[in-house]
Amino acid sequence: MKFEFKPSFDRSVKSLHGKEKEGVKAVAMQAIDILSQDRVLHKGIGLKRLKSDYWEIRKGLKARILI
Repeated sequence: MKFEFKPSFDRSVKSLHGKEKEGVKAVAMQAIDILSQDRVLHKGIGLKRLKSDYWEIRKGLKARILI
């Protein structure tokens, strides 16, 4: 399976500071890794299915990433 960050994702994280930006991208990559390998979802990860192929993962209290 092939994944890529869309330009809209890059624009949405552009205003974040360096460490926070890298953290958001790392969390997104972790979510993609979990979903692409059909791993068991643990409650502590913060990954939640919204609708069919749409997922939400949180990075802290303020950042929410939709996949």
